[in-house]
Amino acid sequence: MLKVFLKSLLFCLGVCLSVYGYANDGQPISREYQLKTAYLFHFAELAEWPHSTPVTICLQGNNPIRAYLPILNGQQIDNKAVRVKLGTPIAIEECQIVFFSELNALSKPVLEQARKYHVLLVSDAEEFAEKGGMIQFTLRDNKLKLVVNLTAVKLAGLKLSSKLLRMAEILE
Repeated sequence: MLKVFLKSLLFCLGVCLSVYGYANDGQPISREYQLKTAYLFHFAELAEWPHSTPVTICLQGNNPIRAYLPILNGQQIDNKAVRVKLGTPIAIEECQIVFFSELNALSKPVLEQARKYHVLLVSDAEEFAEKGGMIQFTLRDNKLKLVVNLTAVKLAGLKLSSKLLRMAEILE
């Protein structure tokens, strides 16, 4: 268990430290989006899906996290390679985690598909968790915090580790 934790910690540090200066599009590197990328990897490690499959992390929309997500492509979770899909539009059934760039993309049909296909919905949009999203990143006191809509997670047939839940504000 300690070995897994240390591996995860080293990966997280690698994500935060391996990219420096400017991203490929010439934009300054953002520690905030590096941390969000590392968190997405940890969500994949700390979530349990009804069926064991390789994890595919998808991005819906255009968000600065796009510059950082490719570092997760090929990383291993339980000896399975993580895949990243950045194209739009996305097919939600091909994803285990979808990061939404905008709140208006979180529609009733999307929520229904997420439940049907057991997809973890994540965003940094305000009110995302209140509107039915599952995990929302929020900045409070200049720190990255998590808000988890536990009801939405359960409706999708997903389980989140107590390690993840201890770090989050829980909505039920």
